[in-house]
Amino acid sequence: MRNIPYKIQKNIDHIEVLKKQISQWRKLSIEDLFQSVKEFEKTPRLEVSIYYNDLFNDVKFSEILLDIYKSNADHAKMAILLISAIGNMIQRYNLPESQDMYDFMVENAYKKNVGPYVAIFLPRLKHFKNYSKKWQYFMNVKELSPKKVAESSFEAIMALYGNQIPEENKEEVVRYFNKKSEKSNNVYGRQHYLDLANKFK
Repeated sequence: MRNIPYKIQKNIDHIEVLKKQISQWRKLSIEDLFQSVKEFEKTPRLEVSIYYNDLFNDVKFSEILLDIYKSNADHAKMAILLISAIGNMIQRYNLPESQDMYDFMVENAYKKNVGPYVAIFLPRLKHFKNYSKKWQYFMNVKELSPKKVAESSFEAIMALYGNQIPEENKEEVVRYFNKKSEKSNNVYGRQHYLDLANKFK
């Protein structure tokens, strides 16, 4: 048996308790459920460890998270937490991606106050290769709200897909980064965005 560090064991115990609470979500009030999901969402963002693999690779539990969403689809704050939890479980712990997970992300892609959080994960999903009008979506991401998250997501997307920019979108991308350069309040930021603008010309 592996000797698990104390701090990690403490986290494992905490995650197991949260998963048990969330698995019985129908018995919880919406306030208690929200708090449990809020606490759980932080855990896949902890420093990555192989000791957490089985906890976050849990397909059955991911289906419970999707069921919670289906019953609380209009609860924007809950949706954001579920997007983050499932997205990080996929990206950081190789939770097998399902069509239902992908559909959940797509359903929220343009939702007010939720969409920018989807954009952190959606372009990295395997199913996204079948998404029609990818570049229309990418260019819309930066206009979503909250603005700060939207712009951060757009910039991450450009880092991923910037070498595939269609000719008709290049001017808008360059204009975006030039504007960011002009607004930057430090020399490094100005140069960083200027370099990106020149890269995508």
